[in-house]
Amino acid sequence: MSTKRFKLTTLSTLMLTAMSLPALAQAPVFQGHTEDAKLQIKSKKSDSNRYIIRFKEELSGGKNSFNNFIALNYLFTAGAEPLFALNGQQAMVAELDEYSLETLRSFSSVESIEIDPKRYVLPLAKSANQIVPFAQSTPYGITMVQGHLLPQSNTSARKVCVIDTGYNLGHPDLPYGNVTGVANNSAVGQWNNDGNGHGTHVAGTIAAEDNNQGVVGVYPGVDLHIVKIFDDNGQWTFASNLVNAIQQCKDGGAQVVNMSLGGGNYSNSENTAMQNFVDGGMILVAAAGNGGNSSKSYPASYNSVISVASVTSSESRSSFSQYNDQVELAGPGSSVNSTYPTNTYRSLSGTSMASPHVAGVAALVWSHNSQCNNQQIRAALNATAKDKGAAGRDNYYGHGIVQAKAASDHIAANGCQGDDNPGGVTPVNGSLPNLQGSQNAWTHYTWDIPQGVKEMNLTITGGTGDADLYVRYNAQPDANNYTCRPWKDGNEEQCVFTNPSAGVWHISLYGYNSYNGVTLNYSYK
Repeated sequence: MSTKRFKLTTLSTLMLTAMSLPALAQAPVFQGHTEDAKLQIKSKKSDSNRYIIRFKEELSGGKNSFNNFIALNYLFTAGAEPLFALNGQQAMVAELDEYSLETLRSFSSVESIEIDPKRYVLPLAKSANQIVPFAQSTPYGITMVQGHLLPQSNTSARKVCVIDTGYNLGHPDLPYGNVTGVANNSAVGQWNNDGNGHGTHVAGTIAAEDNNQGVVGVYPGVDLHIVKIFDDNGQWTFASNLVNAIQQCKDGGAQVVNMSLGGGNYSNSENTAMQNFVDGGMILVAAAGNGGNSSKSYPASYNSVISVASVTSSESRSSFSQYNDQVELAGPGSSVNSTYPTNTYRSLSGTSMASPHVAGVAALVWSHNSQCNNQQIRAALNATAKDKGAAGRDNYYGHGIVQAKAASDHIAANGCQGDDNPGGVTPVNGSLPNLQGSQNAWTHYTWDIPQGVKEMNLTITGGTGDADLYVRYNAQPDANNYTCRPWKDGNEEQCVFTNPSAGVWHISLYGYNSYNGVTLNYSYK
């Protein structure tokens, strides 16, 4: 038997709490039944043999810790090839053959097994010729998103992380001394070299210097952290690497993350990880996709991530821009001129080009309003976006084209909390007291949420025992499928949603241990 080699990379443990979204309605409705919990092991057939294996909480004896070494023993016993740990998910990433896959499925400590989906860089088209301005010009997109109307001389007020193909360090039009970076893994090469060009172009839209040459970015000269996740050929990567990359952004001090990348397969582990980062105070922005259809691209289509569609210089939808109910904002993405290796410029098109406009605006607005949290900045961007297409939010433009000056003015006028009743929604505030349940049993409720809700809040509190709060949009949650699951010891748990989707939300309590006297509080405004 050959000796197995592995690299164990530990991501810091993340709190599971809220989930942000677009749009919420009245008291939750009890479904009238309870049922025994059944933790089902799920996996998908794929050409890939790389999987994310999530373990049950009893593996570590508690909800707030995870024992990598016990998990490794399970993987080795099954003949798996461990790669690294995703501790915030009680998960390991490993390569499995058919034998190890079936063996792991038989272990009672394994909660789920899912394919580690691929994620791709998302360019659409580039010009045949380099565009070399003789003097500084302002790309149309900077004006469209009002970047020029909200100057910021403090480049350290926020830090933006660019997860992409690297960075042309030394480009005369890009930040140099205030840029840090890391290679996501040894296969991609040095972070400060970009043999592809995509990452340097994205970085220029965010941060190109205001220096009388070339172009200018949304937030000129802002502090950057670069995570090179793709090699110079733009080779695809995995969702688990992306989760690791965002952790590297966080470790590098970034508050805003741009992801001009995506793929078509949903991952529950990736979804949960994205929400954890947002719960920890970050703003995540991603490209909606370039398929020109209604399919969903991930990570953009997770509720915790701002999904960005593309518009042209005339503010009409770019033909390649994907459209769906997860699109939140729009930005300029057609024929965008920006920095390019080596020390040149190029015009590119794609939602990859739209996303950094929104990420740059988020950082710029936040830099002027550091007293606000990430969800409040996100809400302000949505509330003040320039409405396009059908009135109100739509699947093509989301809330509209992001507007930096309007968002900052909105906060100045209304505070971080914004208008208490911005959409004419009558606030709801109530509770369901004295709830009780047995160990390993579910109690289910539904809640109808109207259009225009800006914030929805669900908490459980008090009583004895240990109840777990699960929330899911448009479907009943279970142990493997949920939109929010705080999963803490005791009965103090909370799920908060910004701009939740209108429709039916499912709220469930699961008896981790038998519980009694618990109160479920619910509110929206």
